[in-house]
Amino acid sequence: MGLSTLQWLRALYPEAKIVYGLPSWIIPLYKNVKTAADSYLNVDLKNSSDWLRLYKEVKALNPDHIHEMHLAGRTKKFFTLFTLFSSVRYSYHNHHLKSGGQVHDQGVIKSLIQRDLDGAWSFLGKDKTLPSFLDYEPKINVQEKSEKNQYVLGVVATRKTKMWPLEYYAKLCHNLSGKVLIPLSKSETDLQIKKQLESYSLPSHVEFVHAPLEELPLLLAGSKAYIGNDTGLKHLCIALGVKTWTFFGPEPPTEWHPYNTNLHKYFFIDPLECRTRDAHYCGLSECDSMICLNQIDVDQVLSELNK
Repeated sequence: MGLSTLQWLRALYPEAKIVYGLPSWIIPLYKNVKTAADSYLNVDLKNSSDWLRLYKEVKALNPDHIHEMHLAGRTKKFFTLFTLFSSVRYSYHNHHLKSGGQVHDQGVIKSLIQRDLDGAWSFLGKDKTLPSFLDYEPKINVQEKSEKNQYVLGVVATRKTKMWPLEYYAKLCHNLSGKVLIPLSKSETDLQIKKQLESYSLPSHVEFVHAPLEELPLLLAGSKAYIGNDTGLKHLCIALGVKTWTFFGPEPPTEWHPYNTNLHKYFFIDPLECRTRDAHYCGLSECDSMICLNQIDVDQVLSELNK
């Protein structure tokens, strides 16, 4: 989702060199694609060697401005120290602060992309009109894009309470015409999900894919639609121009679905008292009832897909 802010910066400063700092595990995703960034920087800071490596690489870049969209403890320490020994300006947006600071609407619950844009605008473009997240959907361009008669299912999630029931996915597969692609990693958790899905006797047009990150964009680009949980795969499909239908359970789509909902629809049961008992979302990792997701049945999903 950070690509949206890069696109706004590219439009604002077309001649600038934009280097996007990311954890090392995600960088391969951008190996064979084009985005608004010119290059990518590994910002891992796991040990002293990482600190020294990153210092040398940032110094060699000789940046004019360093802006952090998703503030992390280690990177804040690193860039704060770095700027003590240079004239580089460092700014950041800490999404968790409730108020104060220079960032527009600090602490207001809104679309994550809009919060990133608010932060970048506050430090890098305040003399311009505040950008809207609806105008900056993230984009990843691939070569040789072709239309594919396939659905992409996103069956995994960061926690169990964000997962639409696997048996529902199995039933959905029997009602979809065309190829059904289910991308999974080779982690133990994902392999267990695969095993459970296979136990439901899936139709022959369903294919499990264990593809490395650098191959995913080309594999998914041109797909008919993404249907699945609110997870990274959904955001990648949106950046590739694929239509999406997302299941939201414990978390409302306010922050984590920062897109045009006419193009990217979602399923969400609201209101639910249990969801907002302690905050504006439910933070449980496991739940016995799962009424927020198991009451979204397959027939309802099929009806929406066929509209």
